[in-house]
Amino acid sequence: MISKKTILFFLLLLSCAMQAQLTDSLLVKQNSFYNDIEVRLFETPLLFTSQNLSDFTQTQLDFEQKISPFKRVQTAEKSTKYAFATQGIYNLKPRLRLFGNFVYNQMFEDGLGYNLTTERTENQNVLSPNYFFAPKKGNWEIQNYTLNGGLSYQLENNILLGATVFYNNSKNYRKIDPRPQISLSNYGGELHGGYVYKDHRIFGSVGMSKKTETGDIDYVDATQNAPAYPETFTTFSSGYGRVVFNSSYSKYIFSTIDKNFGLGYQYQNDRNSLGLTYKFNKSMQDFYGKDANGNVYIENDLRQYRYRFYSNTAKLNYYHDGEVKDYKLQLEYSAGQGDNFSVAENGQNYRMNLDRLQLSSGIIKKENDRVLYNFELIGAYAKHKYIDLLGSTNKKLNTLVIQAVFNRDIFASEKNKLNLEFGVNYYVALKEELLYVPISSNTSFANNVIIPDHAYDSTSKLQSNITANYYIKLPKKKTLQFFINYKTLTALDNKYLEYYANLNTKASTYFNGGVSINY
Repeated sequence: MISKKTILFFLLLLSCAMQAQLTDSLLVKQNSFYNDIEVRLFETPLLFTSQNLSDFTQTQLDFEQKISPFKRVQTAEKSTKYAFATQGIYNLKPRLRLFGNFVYNQMFEDGLGYNLTTERTENQNVLSPNYFFAPKKGNWEIQNYTLNGGLSYQLENNILLGATVFYNNSKNYRKIDPRPQISLSNYGGELHGGYVYKDHRIFGSVGMSKKTETGDIDYVDATQNAPAYPETFTTFSSGYGRVVFNSSYSKYIFSTIDKNFGLGYQYQNDRNSLGLTYKFNKSMQDFYGKDANGNVYIENDLRQYRYRFYSNTAKLNYYHDGEVKDYKLQLEYSAGQGDNFSVAENGQNYRMNLDRLQLSSGIIKKENDRVLYNFELIGAYAKHKYIDLLGSTNKKLNTLVIQAVFNRDIFASEKNKLNLEFGVNYYVALKEELLYVPISSNTSFANNVIIPDHAYDSTSKLQSNITANYYIKLPKKKTLQFFINYKTLTALDNKYLEYYANLNTKASTYFNGGVSINY
């Protein structure tokens, strides 16, 4: 767990940086239109060294609850989260900028089965290929700490320098047999360098991170961990559909090394910015089981599985800073490939491919401190492929997502402001295919995970949401913000109920609300 001294040091850094205030043109917290700037600032800080981003600090408390009858199997039926966060951007000098955030959250999950890991299938089609599971549903308690920080600096000779670092620590407990206790530590950073010549700049980056996940699975009633009790018997999935017994459940380690490098070019004048970036990422996840004495440590002799994942990502960004209207456009393409190697079989037992193309656009019109309107449109096409070479599973899926968001300030005065946002997200499977050939008489995992998840992935969906933000202006340029967000996820067809009768298509709901102070 992260130490109190580390947290206090980071908060002290934020408080010191708050003393530096510059008159800049763009406050990224004024509207959701600018949310992607924060994301891109951490990814490529040298893109923004000459852009006028206003200093800000935001401290926030919020509550979140998801109720998900309509979901993939290896995601909780209900989750509740309490979170505290502080973040900010600080211009210490005209050419030196610091940025960072600290987040703490505590989550409670109900009704999660077939999954004894830290991953969930809420935002990914399948879990990473190597993990323990038991069919019986249980409740979890999760605590998570995250620190992110970075800086960018332009030297007098037009050389650009930047760096980003992060640290994440989490504890995960399940409250019913089988009872995993998982500790996760993940840290890393990137170095950025570049050069400016008139309106042009080029830059590159290199980065590395390490994630260590240490776990063990206990039983209050040890007799429940036996094949005679299939609901509580701990088994191991290697691939997607290949289920085996693994005696290392009582103690194991996942160790992941991630390496990346990136290149970029940007053209920027007073009103326009055009940037092109490329990033290559390679991660290697090793699973280590226990030795003959029941101990586990990172040693080649104890390595049982290796999961390697490559990705290539290219982005083209255009941004126009107008006197009244701002425009943005982003084209992104990513291609990822994963393969899993089984040491015992001395060969590959799983492959996955994921290709994704996304086009995003947006326009915002402002009048003084009031947003007259903001409209954003996003379209994303993805092609998925998962093959279990030893479990005889072949899953293919081509999907299209179209998202539209509109918001405006309903009213704005010198003392307060109300912004309302409406959004819809339409999902459709353009092509789907699932081939499963049983290799044993035990088809429980296929019947209860693979087939219903494919039915979920193949069902057209509509997500709608409404968000309200109420701002109260306080003395000394502070702003108090109250916010609520409500979403629903609805199935638009039920033809796959014929394929899998137990797929629950009752609408899932999401609620988030809280308060923040901006200064």
